Amino acid sequence: MKNILIKILYRIVRGAGARKETVPGSRRRFLVVSATGVGDTLWGTPALAELRVAFPEGHIGVLTSPPGSEILKGNPAVDELFVFRRGTAGFLSMLSLLRTLRKRAFDTVFVFHASDRIIWPLTLLTGAAEIIGVEGQNKGLDFILTRPVRPDPTLHAVETRFAQLRCTGATPSPRPLFLALAEREREAADAFLKNHGINGDSLLVGLHPGAQKPYKCWPPRHFITAGNLLAERLGCRVVVTGGGAERELADTVAAGIRGAISAAGSLSLRETAALIGKMDVFIANDTGPMHIAFALATPVVALFCPTDPRLCGPYRAEKAVVIEKAKTCTPCTGKKCSHPVCMDQISPGEVVTAAARLVRARDTAGV
Repeated sequence: MKNILIKILYRIVRGAGARKETVPGSRRRFLVVSATGVGDTLWGTPALAELRVAFPEGHIGVLTSPPGSEILKGNPAVDELFVFRRGTAGFLSMLSLLRTLRKRAFDTVFVFHASDRIIWPLTLLTGAAEIIGVEGQNKGLDFILTRPVRPDPTLHAVETRFAQLRCTGATPSPRPLFLALAEREREAADAFLKNHGINGDSLLVGLHPGAQKPYKCWPPRHFITAGNLLAERLGCRVVVTGGGAERELADTVAAGIRGAISAAGSLSLRETAALIGKMDVFIANDTGPMHIAFALATPVVALFCPTDPRLCGPYRAEKAVVIEKAKTCTPCTGKKCSHPVCMDQISPGEVVTAAARLVRARDTAGV
């Protein structure tokens, strides 16, 4: 029913013929839609940088989520951020957002990722001449796209965004994820460590036991075992990270590891990112903070199953070790799974070995 209403709106808008023409040359006005989580937003940062390279005089706005706006704050490729607040957007606030978007006179919209159906009418009503996105990923609303991109199931998520850019004639080159941090955020991370008796000389190992969905989570008991082994063998301090909703999980893991501390709920998202940037090794499930670590060039042990690291794992991250296991269930229930048996295949021993190898590589490089 919702798609039928959107299709009626589409026919009205298209029939009115009130679409803006694409601005010739380099002064084009782009709206990039990336209104989901931390990892999805970071996947878009290489494409944003390459869009800026291709159109140095263009205007680039990004419609994003509240956590996405934190990730993109200070990004030099972005001229303007528009925040879509999921679940709290009433009619008047949506009308205000639409009015703002229309005033910007965007001629091209890229849909990198949009989980909420309501975003699609917004893109249509901006009046942009071109709406570019990947076919088959749009909740049955592909008809809104003026430049559909054929999906390639072998491409990393970053590369699918590059594929959209090519519709404008841009020729993007691979580059790492990007996250800009302010000095005050680094100072907050330093203060947190100092308040817990950790100085700059300490070997610091981070653990991130949470994820938005349980099907991607390594069992907490394995994080505890790995943390204790690392503390014993490397003489490191262990810091467990997480958001406010993950405080109980992080506190439980930290309580089981000798000398460990929990940072969950104590720092903002950007302060947590600054903390991750100070770690010698970061061990994480397939989740947003893992991609933060990639963006900050922090050495990472990335734990994967059932998601595919070739599609959503490290991208241009030199200091990363991926531990991946085969799916155990046929068929895999994916996001519906509440007890990921497949993740239990990853042993604490192999995680510790991978982390120790990254520490040795750092020492050899003289970092």
